[in-house]
Amino acid sequence: MDDMAARIREARRRAALTQRELADRIGVTRGAVTSWETSGRPKPCTENLVAIAIETGVSFEWIALGSGTLEFRA
Repeated sequence: MDDMAARIREARRRAALTQRELADRIGVTRGAVTSWETSGRPKPCTENLVAIAIETGVSFEWIALGSGTLEFRA
């Protein structure tokens, strides 16, 4: 997946979280998550990318860069 927005959306869906649930878990608005999941919109800062990775169980490298493996948990 080449697009960070698509990777964020895929990670959230695999974790079975709504945009609101993810937003609440990382301390942002649902609108921020919606924006991050839309191509061409501003991207989350590194701190928020780390939080997304942790909350969704994906590797930071995958969500930020599209490289490495998708999941970091067994």
